[in-house]
Amino acid sequence: MNHELEGWRRYGVVFGGGVAAAFVCSAAVPFLVASTGTIGPTALQAQSPLTALAAMIILFALAAGLSGLVGRYVNAAVGLFVLGAGLWALRLQSATAVDLAFAEGSLVLAAVETAMWGVLVLGGTAIVFRIAGRLTDILPADNSTATPWWKRHGLPGAACGVLVLPGVWLFARSPLQGQTLMAVVMGAMAAGLVGRLVSPHAQPVLLFAMPCFFGAAGSLVAAMTVSGPLADAVVNGTLPVLSLPMPIDYAAGSLMGVSMGLGWARGFLHHEE
Repeated sequence: MNHELEGWRRYGVVFGGGVAAAFVCSAAVPFLVASTGTIGPTALQAQSPLTALAAMIILFALAAGLSGLVGRYVNAAVGLFVLGAGLWALRLQSATAVDLAFAEGSLVLAAVETAMWGVLVLGGTAIVFRIAGRLTDILPADNSTATPWWKRHGLPGAACGVLVLPGVWLFARSPLQGQTLMAVVMGAMAAGLVGRLVSPHAQPVLLFAMPCFFGAAGSLVAAMTVSGPLADAVVNGTLPVLSLPMPIDYAAGSLMGVSMGLGWARGFLHHEE
């Protein structure tokens, strides 16, 4: 059950939750040290991949629990935005695709890790919804028992996660952390908006993770188009655009962008009392 706050208390809870989530997620930075001795962009290509993955999972679960508490006093979508903001703090301290290339890293492993983040985001979304409760502005269809299961669970809306790819294609013009992250946010915002309109009566639990899965697929296809050393592709300016966002870009951008898209969609929908 939500205990929604108003005014300054609401903003205080959101701000405090964002700071706490950022602090927790940033604790994973030391585990991302790559073979070069510097902070890398992925966990699978860190010096100790298993340790890095374990740290990521534990810290992300803790941040999800904190974000769920924020959602309990505001709503689940805001809680997931706070979780994404925590990952944003981690992303701004990690490396880029250029660093990955010069460290002789693998774009294929980066794509695999993006898919793994999709699983983590799905689990984090489930935790936040479990603590915060359903979004009260999304009303079930009157004939929900007769609605096909794939519509009840919002699969048509979740499929709109594919819109993250044109967002990345349009807005990711350089490998800089801020730009790649905002490109994912823009694409995920479109996914949240259209997904909410396509499945207006389904709780968007699946939708938050889908940009990660589609991003992983796009990254994998892009990786297969690169021949020769990655460093040469960087120097020649032939590194594919869809390879520029790193896995944490997709995780943070999906959570923040879909949350914003859902809020935007409220202006296009109206439920009768």
